[in-house]
Amino acid sequence: MVLSLMAAIVAAAAPAASTASGGPVPVGGYIAWWKCLPLIVVLLIWGRLLTWIDKDSQEVLLPRVALNLGNLIGGALAFFLFFALPGFPLAIGALLLIVAIEAGVYLGMRNSKVGLSDLGGKFNEWLESFKKEKTVKVIQGEVQIIGRNGNLVADPEADDPVRPAYEAVQSLLTDPLRRNAERIDLAPSDNASVVRYMVDGVGYSGTSIERGRAASAIEFMKIISGTDAAEKRKPQTGTMKVTLDGHKHELQVLTAGSSAGEQLRVTVDPKKKFQQRVEDLGMAADAVELVKEVIRENAGVVLLAAPKGQGLTTLLYAILRAHDAFLQHIQTVETDQATDLEGITQNKLPSNAPPSEELKKIEWVISQEPDVIMSSKVEDPKIAAALNGYASDTRRVYVALRAASTFDALSLWRKLIGDDRKAVKNLRMIIAGRVMRRLCAACKTGYKPEPGTLRKLNMDPDKVGTLYQARTQPMRDAKGNPVPCDFCKELYYKGRLGVYEIFLIDDDVKQIVEAGGSQNQLKAVFRKQRGKYLQEAALAQVEEGETSVQEVLRVMKAGDEATPSRPKPRQQA
Repeated sequence: MVLSLMAAIVAAAAPAASTASGGPVPVGGYIAWWKCLPLIVVLLIWGRLLTWIDKDSQEVLLPRVALNLGNLIGGALAFFLFFALPGFPLAIGALLLIVAIEAGVYLGMRNSKVGLSDLGGKFNEWLESFKKEKTVKVIQGEVQIIGRNGNLVADPEADDPVRPAYEAVQSLLTDPLRRNAERIDLAPSDNASVVRYMVDGVGYSGTSIERGRAASAIEFMKIISGTDAAEKRKPQTGTMKVTLDGHKHELQVLTAGSSAGEQLRVTVDPKKKFQQRVEDLGMAADAVELVKEVIRENAGVVLLAAPKGQGLTTLLYAILRAHDAFLQHIQTVETDQATDLEGITQNKLPSNAPPSEELKKIEWVISQEPDVIMSSKVEDPKIAAALNGYASDTRRVYVALRAASTFDALSLWRKLIGDDRKAVKNLRMIIAGRVMRRLCAACKTGYKPEPGTLRKLNMDPDKVGTLYQARTQPMRDAKGNPVPCDFCKELYYKGRLGVYEIFLIDDDVKQIVEAGGSQNQLKAVFRKQRGKYLQEAALAQVEEGETSVQEVLRVMKAGDEATPSRPKPRQQA
């Protein structure tokens, strides 16, 4: 490789053996140094590309050997053309073309297998890897803890009193972080403290840690996160940073005491959790445009609904981000504020705040006359009436409701207001949503569904040939040995997608509501608007191979429960 590189550089840099007049080349004229630079850049990019493809193809279960062989053949062809073609521009152009073809072929194969949405995050992590902040040598593969001074915490020696606590932290964090957990809990049980963690909204059971070691781990993490290690009862919140396998994470550490003992909750990368825009939620393109059009109107009331744990906060924040926070005055009233929103005034309330305190805060926000108000929880008629009264042709109010569908949200809103005419006078739109897990694109399995099953799901057996589900058996290599899926870490699902039911409150809807019409009449208008019910939107994702029938049934059945069960990873269907 080195000899080839040197030969290519010399060949690229050497001009013709004589000048245009046929005379000898002047001293120093045989080497055009500037021609070496683009060639070196192209070859370095090509080498980095081959290294990445070799590693990534294993993770996403693409044929590594065949890809490496094809890329080497492509490289040999590139060198041949480089030497054979006359003129430097043509030669370097052929080299660039072949590198681009190799990259394009692989990205196309990867896109058809698992998609490309995760590559942006991986590229950012690769760029961050160049930052020189690792000043302490640590063991590769362990969770590497970053201290308050920005330096890595050294691995304690075997006889160091801190060693048991350090090892307990490793047991607590390593497996959940590798599986992309968004939350990790450590709670005391009968004889030990039990680790449970959430991945894509589903709970999994982790390891057990002896009570004494668990207490030491909590104390260790409190010190690192900057909270008071001596305080065992009052709730405390701190932050710390760790890296694992080259991935950097920010951890929000919450500790609190109870009669059973101290417990710990770790939220992983809390600032990244609610960064989606409206375009990222999973709505169809025409639905996105409809929602954006209503956002631009900036008038009246919009109801946003979902059961607990089904993406209501994500939906709220995505809608607010669609407004221009620098041109509009936006205020929120939130219980348990999830994250900071740039340019938006967020008024936080404790989760146990009484309705009177919440109403007082709402009235204060209204007195500030903002262009947009968002309330994250409306359960009191007086609060609903105050918000409904503030909304006008130039003021927008977003109201969050815990409801299973747009029709349930409308019924709840009518009940809160107590007057059907007032309830729909300023109402513009209702959006109800659910979130479900995506099947792992690398290891999902296809099957031929029974025609009767398809009919029960309102699917056409003549149009649906293959559906996909999470595999129930381990993958095996040619020798019969189990092969784990590195893409989903044996969880069978990776990532989540949203499905939404959107109901535009037009004049037809208002007339039906004011006349005390039935829900069937409302559904007829919904169909006239070409709306899709939540289950229809979810089953459309099943037909696309994005998720499974089992996942749709789990989410639709879950209702107000965020996690109906806590199965172990290998027990997932």
